[in-house]
Amino acid sequence: MKYLIILAILVFSSQSFAKERLPSNCAHLSEVSKATFVLFNKKEFMQLGECLAIAALKNHKSLDLVRSCNEVDENRRNFLGILSLSKLESILLGQCKGTIDYIYEHYNKERVNDYRYRSSNRIVYRCVKGEKAVDILRSSKKEEIGRSDVRDLLCDEVYN
Repeated sequence: MKYLIILAILVFSSQSFAKERLPSNCAHLSEVSKATFVLFNKKEFMQLGECLAIAALKNHKSLDLVRSCNEVDENRRNFLGILSLSKLESILLGQCKGTIDYIYEHYNKERVNDYRYRSSNRIVYRCVKGEKAVDILRSSKKEEIGRSDVRDLLCDEVYN
């Protein structure tokens, strides 16, 4: 009986040390078959949306971020939260989150390289993140938004 209890404790403690976050790169998604795609959970679909958004931004493609960020707002208002999301809604939610995170990490506190300013080495971007960024992207009038448009919406140029 004592050994059974020790075995049970070891099994449950090993589960608590599991990785909570999926890998940051999207290499594991390239080898996904149709069968495993059906078995994805909502967190993996959100990560797929993040990967799609980051790849599109890196390749200077445009995204329908108004639609994606409307899903974030809808999910925020829904009392069931992530439990009520479909697979498409999870991907759209991930696209909005991935876009905001990419722009924030890529441009926040970076020096502005622009010839409009005489001393451009003191001017940096300050970007917003979180719910405020979602609301800014939702209020955009454009259907398709590219990387520089998102940067202009989410980041301001300020003196450092």
